[in-house]
Amino acid sequence: MAGIERAGVTGASAPLHPPRLPFVLSVGVTGHRKEALPAQVCEDLKLRIASALTLLVDGAAGIHAQEAPFYTGDPPRLLFISPLADGSDQIAARVALELGFELHVVLPFPRATYRRELADNDARSSFDDLIGRASCVLELPGEHEQPSDAYVMTGRATIAHCDLLLGIWDGLPPRGRGGTGEVIELAVVNGTPVLHVPVDGSEPSRLLWSAFDPTVVTHRVERTTERPLDDLHLAMLLTALYAPPADPQERRFLSIFANERIKRFRARIEYPLLLAIAGVASFKPRRMREAVCAEEIREEWVRYRKDCAEANQIRAPLELLETAYSWSDQLASHFAQTYRSGHIFNFVLGGLAVCMGLAANLLDRGLFELALVEAVITAGIILNTRIGVKNEWHRRWLDYRQMAERLRPMRSLKLLGLAAPDPPGSVSNPVSRRWIDWYAIGVWRALGCPAGSIDSRRSADLSRAVAAYEIGPQVAYHERHSQQIQLLDKRLERIAGAFFLATLGVAAAVLIGLRVNPDWMNEHDSWFTLFEAGLPALGMTVFGIRFQADFGGSAIRSQATANALRQIEAELADGASLSRAADLSEQAARIMYGDLDEWRLINQQQELDLV
Repeated sequence: MAGIERAGVTGASAPLHPPRLPFVLSVGVTGHRKEALPAQVCEDLKLRIASALTLLVDGAAGIHAQEAPFYTGDPPRLLFISPLADGSDQIAARVALELGFELHVVLPFPRATYRRELADNDARSSFDDLIGRASCVLELPGEHEQPSDAYVMTGRATIAHCDLLLGIWDGLPPRGRGGTGEVIELAVVNGTPVLHVPVDGSEPSRLLWSAFDPTVVTHRVERTTERPLDDLHLAMLLTALYAPPADPQERRFLSIFANERIKRFRARIEYPLLLAIAGVASFKPRRMREAVCAEEIREEWVRYRKDCAEANQIRAPLELLETAYSWSDQLASHFAQTYRSGHIFNFVLGGLAVCMGLAANLLDRGLFELALVEAVITAGIILNTRIGVKNEWHRRWLDYRQMAERLRPMRSLKLLGLAAPDPPGSVSNPVSRRWIDWYAIGVWRALGCPAGSIDSRRSADLSRAVAAYEIGPQVAYHERHSQQIQLLDKRLERIAGAFFLATLGVAAAVLIGLRVNPDWMNEHDSWFTLFEAGLPALGMTVFGIRFQADFGGSAIRSQATANALRQIEAELADGASLSRAADLSEQAARIMYGDLDEWRLINQQQELDLV
């Protein structure tokens, strides 16, 4: 993987390859407030927090060294996400800063309001000092009259932006909404591992993670999800989080992606020509230039930044996300067109080869030339197939399209502050089994926490912006795609039907001719045989293109996705609360992911092949 360039550069200095990921260890914290912590445990608690975080840092450094070829050459970046409540949050934040973590702060209220909620002047003084040392502060639209809802939002936001949650907890069930026990249960249910540091220093620290018992997800912390905090289990957890999938095939795919290059032109034009011949879409030569496609992606992201992030004064470093998405989207489009064109090439030339073979057997002249053309066509089909299989057109198309569509909604999830993509794998077993899951979640963690102040008005504006610039365009795309593909399917059906009707007409003409003038028919029977055999071959060619591409099924799936997303778009467009907008945006991402998973399941068996 040598020679891979860094991300975030466009134009003449665009990177030569897709970006490698920076190594980011992101730790959030939840814990009891000052009044729930006995004064005598605080000093001991600092030491135990420092010991736990040191174990994490050392273990992560080992994984980074072991998997260095898959990451950038930069040192690991350490992020610590804290709400800075008096007590555990502030204690842990100070320890993290001493260990070299970068502090990101998530507040349930505007900072001035939250500061007044703190226990005493010492807590307020500590808060002022810590927030001054934070590199990122996100203020959520909590209401003073409903503090529990605000703390629920804060816990959700902390979990959304961390890989592991440090829980300073007495181990008792939740005693109220937004408390430490509820946040820890939420983390476990969502597939986020928890490093539990008990308030009682006589109890050992432990790890809680649903992947330790991947058979079922419960709605509370179970003994089956617990493991001791030791080298063995910590290494298992960190390897699952940060190391690429162990499967050598998946690692090979990741290496191929990391060394991809964007070609200047999309040389395979059979599929765009088919759309033009069928009257579905005009052929646009400029769309064959990759630079044009890259510029369209860049312009769309510029509009998104301006009208969504900047308009609502939310700051999030989206450069890596944009670069990774642009590479994935361009590569997916390139290999989709190449693969589809390769199939059309094989089907069309296969039909022509049948016609050439018939002509060579039926005609008295030009037999050598016809046989030569048939041989060239057959060799072309074999060569096209071998190249397609060797270069994995099909697999790369499916992988890169899934990657792009996993990355795209992350920008809106990040801006909303509370929302997050679903964990890799499944909630019960949140471990990356495929390289695209590992890469996508790595991009998410590298973005860190957004910064800005979100009040109720800005929440509604963000909701409407996500509807207009994220969900709405996806609805329009799926509706447009459904209509286009459905029209193509009908046009191809008519073309195939025309070939079979023509065959029927020729057969009828032969029957009539044999009754009216059998001598003339016998004299020209070779031509009639050519048409009777060639026309069905061409009809089957068109039918094969339709069957292989499953245009009808694709149209139905796209329309179903559009219908589901339209409902979410409508509610977001009304200006939802921040929590509701986060719920809706996460559900929209699931709908799009589900559509992709179904699409891949159907398409992954349709590899380019000769049989």
